[in-house]
Amino acid sequence: MKKTEIILKEGYPFIFVTGAIFLISLLFRFDTIWQIGYFVLFGFMVYFFLNPERIPDEVGEDVIVSPADGEIIEIIETKEKFFTNREMIKVSIRLGLLDNHIQRSPIEGYLKETNYLHGEFLALSSEKASELNEQNRTLFENEKITVVTNQIAGFITRRILNWKSEGKTLLSERYGMIMFGSQVDLYIPKETILKVIVGEKIKAGETLIGLVK
Repeated sequence: MKKTEIILKEGYPFIFVTGAIFLISLLFRFDTIWQIGYFVLFGFMVYFFLNPERIPDEVGEDVIVSPADGEIIEIIETKEKFFTNREMIKVSIRLGLLDNHIQRSPIEGYLKETNYLHGEFLALSSEKASELNEQNRTLFENEKITVVTNQIAGFITRRILNWKSEGKTLLSERYGMIMFGSQVDLYIPKETILKVIVGEKIKAGETLIGLVK
């Protein structure tokens, strides 16, 4: 992704359509309440597809930063079954509609592999959502750390984007996006020194999740 792209091109159709509807409401003198509603919807689309720059709180091969904006809803030890088959710490991040939905590399190293799984679109509150919903798992590695991210679509979400192919990746580099409300699970080594807690609001590519010494 180009750093100069202030608004993601993926948002252009949404912004154009909602902007056109708002202009039509003005042209044909719709009721004021409708005009305000269409303007708010247009403004939301512009806001949703903003492409902000992020600077990590810390840098280095032992640093893990958040791959997503949102709230940490769970931190547990569990087995990561898709790539590593290891016991790892899973940090689950719930993205609200007002959170930026761009995902960023949690470590400096290499994007080694992706695995897209087609599935259902259950509400994220469902216990089976993280297993059955549409999702995209990505393996990142460097000489010290192996981590996995899992982009999970929700009830409203119908599209997961993946911009980066396999190869070298920078800490906080953009690699994907989920549309309109979603969840991202981050699997990190068990020996990670955690710097976050459940209920904390975090930012992709910026908030320090933990250090691996």
